[in-house]
Amino acid sequence: MIKFYNIGDQNRKYEKKFFKNIKDINKNGKYILGSHSEKFESNFAKLTKANYCIAVGNCLDAIRLTFEAYKYLRILKEGDEVIVPANTYIASILGVSHAGLKPIFVDPDPETYNLSLKQVKKVFNKKVKAILAVDLYGHPSDLVNLKKFAKKNKILLLEDAAQAHGAKVGRKFIGSISDATFFSFFPGKILGAFGDAGAITTSDKKLRNILKSTRNYGELYYSKTAERKYKNKFIGYNSRLDELQAASLNLKLKDFTKEHRKRNFLANYYLKNIRNKKIALPVVKKNVLHAWHLFVIRCNERNSLKKHLLDHKITTMIHYPIPPHKQDAYKEYRKLKLPLTESLAKEVLSIPLNTTLKRKEIKHIVNTLNKF
Repeated sequence: MIKFYNIGDQNRKYEKKFFKNIKDINKNGKYILGSHSEKFESNFAKLTKANYCIAVGNCLDAIRLTFEAYKYLRILKEGDEVIVPANTYIASILGVSHAGLKPIFVDPDPETYNLSLKQVKKVFNKKVKAILAVDLYGHPSDLVNLKKFAKKNKILLLEDAAQAHGAKVGRKFIGSISDATFFSFFPGKILGAFGDAGAITTSDKKLRNILKSTRNYGELYYSKTAERKYKNKFIGYNSRLDELQAASLNLKLKDFTKEHRKRNFLANYYLKNIRNKKIALPVVKKNVLHAWHLFVIRCNERNSLKKHLLDHKITTMIHYPIPPHKQDAYKEYRKLKLPLTESLAKEVLSIPLNTTLKRKEIKHIVNTLNKF
């Protein structure tokens, strides 16, 4: 059976060093937001070319904490509207709702399935104070045009890049373009920890300082434990990166460029060799470096195709079968008409793209798709 994910095999080469790190962390006695976390924040800021990286517990927290921070900065307030892509994982939307803001759903671009300026303009009004772009599957959103629009209208451009580690628009890395960018290091991501982890990148020092505080119960920000005053300026949260996850991420960052190249090689092989008129392949826009977290195809007979692949021992996944506005959690939005989003939920299928795939397995996947 060809697995969709093969995280255990991918992580095996890190086991020896990871266990050594456990001993070092235990000896040091600092288990949360210690030297490994600080090193990761520095390393990831360098990777993304951002001024600051703030490590948190997960990507949902990254989104929620940042929206809350902008409320403390009086750039946002309760009830403000945020334009969001309807075609995304629900976590993107939950972060908006948790902060007491109102998501405004729009259908995606028909080529990239991401947020586009054309769709944003259709719903923009004076109540909208932010745009939340999502780099779904690893392809950057229309960030250049969205940024110009946001700047012109004096609103925020925020970005969920949970699936876009290493992606670029022109020469700019994802993480250095928007006012703030959110990352996930869930084990299945391109850069995955051994558990949950997340981060925010930004070039805004005021935002960075608030986030450093609110991730840690709202205490005044301190760089060394000896400086801790137990004074709480904000109503904060507990969302801190633990040293074990930070250590695993630092190990994997050393191989990140090689991993990224492998994914691009696999994706390009699929793009060149899958030839079936029933199957629509991903579109990669010019001047964009795709992260290839997922390779998502589209087919009107998606369920039959999924069964066909499984019959040939190829496992697949659907990202995502139910759009956020059709979930019980957001039943007040169910009457919205978002035809492309709803079609995609019935037609998209993610095929294996993990870097442990063998050449014969890749060829088998391609041949099986071409014979459907």
